[in-house]
Amino acid sequence: MDRTKKRDAEALCIGYNDSLRKLYDGCFDSLVGYLRAHFRSCPHQAEEIAHNAFERMAAHKKPGTVDNIRAFLWRTARNMALSDLRSRRVAQRYLIESRQALGQEDDHSLTPERILSGKEQVAIAVSCLRAMPEQRRRAFILTRIEGLSHAEASETLGVSRPAVSKHVARAAADIYAALGEDTPNPEERDG
Repeated sequence: MDRTKKRDAEALCIGYNDSLRKLYDGCFDSLVGYLRAHFRSCPHQAEEIAHNAFERMAAHKKPGTVDNIRAFLWRTARNMALSDLRSRRVAQRYLIESRQALGQEDDHSLTPERILSGKEQVAIAVSCLRAMPEQRRRAFILTRIEGLSHAEASETLGVSRPAVSKHVARAAADIYAALGEDTPNPEERDG
């Protein structure tokens, strides 16, 4: 989540009352961690859901009717995450059904050949990771596998954020080269 959204949520909390502000300061990161762990959310998605849960609390019409604000917040975030998960499943089901209706084959079907090919590619990638310099390998694993942001990885590794970005880019290029694939353009990945 960008800093302005976080500041907006903080401003809403200040307008609500000091106890909600304290809750925000003390619980935002742990709520994001909970969402990431229990719903396999990416960091940005978990932050967005947590932010929305705090917004909903700040907009609550009768705050005095809530006995346990922290439990209410966690339940709200949990419900939002479940709703998001259901929406994504429905969208995926719709996509599959649409492809079938149009006579298109599901490109993601598992066949023994695809499974074997995938295992071979994983073995090549792991071998490539093991051969990398330690800092490059750790930066790649922290950001691409464990899902940390570049800022979080830079704190963990004790290096600058641009250094993490450079290590991750080089690690990805090494892996693509080992797999015999061209390194994708950033525009192609984001689009």
